[in-house]
Amino acid sequence: MKLFLLLLLSPFYSIAQNTIGLPDVTNYTKQLYSAGLQNWDIKQDKNGIIYTANNEGLLSFDGKNWNVYPLPNKTIVRSVEVGFDNRIYVGGQDELGYFSPSNNGQLVYQSITTLLSQKEKAFGDAWDIVSYGKNIFIRTTTKIFKFSNEKIVSFNATSEWGFLGICNGKLFAHDFTTGLLTFENDVWATLPIKNTLPSNDPVTAIIETAGDSAIITTLKNGLFCLTNNSITKISSINNPLFESERIFAAVKINKEWLAIATSNSGIYLIDHIGNIVQSFSKKEGLQNNNVLSILLDKHQNLWAGLDNGIDLIAYNSAIKQINPSLQDGSGYTAILYDNQLFLGTTNGLFSASLPTIND
Repeated sequence: MKLFLLLLLSPFYSIAQNTIGLPDVTNYTKQLYSAGLQNWDIKQDKNGIIYTANNEGLLSFDGKNWNVYPLPNKTIVRSVEVGFDNRIYVGGQDELGYFSPSNNGQLVYQSITTLLSQKEKAFGDAWDIVSYGKNIFIRTTTKIFKFSNEKIVSFNATSEWGFLGICNGKLFAHDFTTGLLTFENDVWATLPIKNTLPSNDPVTAIIETAGDSAIITTLKNGLFCLTNNSITKISSINNPLFESERIFAAVKINKEWLAIATSNSGIYLIDHIGNIVQSFSKKEGLQNNNVLSILLDKHQNLWAGLDNGIDLIAYNSAIKQINPSLQDGSGYTAILYDNQLFLGTTNGLFSASLPTIND
């Protein structure tokens, strides 16, 4: 039996430190959800159902049951989005379309690939899908497709499209040569600032901060700050760490923090200047450290799409778990004394200094 604490202690900054109490992590294995290993994208609809872009199709979870819906060509689903029309849009390999419920409630697939010209149908993987206004935008490496009123318009990349997403109410795309662009008046327009982003390194997220500013995460070059006037590298002591860990995705947690998903060390919760607030890796209960996608759900809990499995971090739960030795053991007693927490367990006596900031 493990020791539980109802008091959420304030975090402190350090590369290797976590809060004293950690949230529960629920592991959903491949054997449990009965689909493929890798989970490339995660979204949630208005009813709370979780949808995952999985190697074997669209994976859905209603809190109890998992269901998988393969694409007609049986390829990997790379991206998923809940549209403005409540359709579940998916992007596969040379396949685009959406799922919607039939009369009996079962999801039925409708392809929109047939709307493409013959030469556009060999587009490879569809890596991002974004619902923007009453349009659906889909990113491949060479083209961005706009699906609207049952028609598709395509936009070519100068070299290669590396990102597609929304920040501060604007739709952004990243071209390796041109840099960041925004979609305005039915065209992709370059930002009126110098492109200082590294070439051949994709943007993986753009997260709004204060005002019109934003944090840009890149796969291999860490964190950047976007303002109305410039894009600059964030001078964080942790940037070399983020560069080596490779940031696959990121999501906003609250006004001060964001979570970044890495390929080598799980998830870091960081502030806007790159300080690490908390981390979640295999040591803290993840199935593995290679996180491909991340979602903050309607209850403010974190979902992680892994290279092998799916994990749910009960981040917003008031109940945290304290396991000082990181081994199974029973907690027998606890006391707060002289700003220290003392824990008596079957594995020995442990102590930890409490943060000076009151929670």
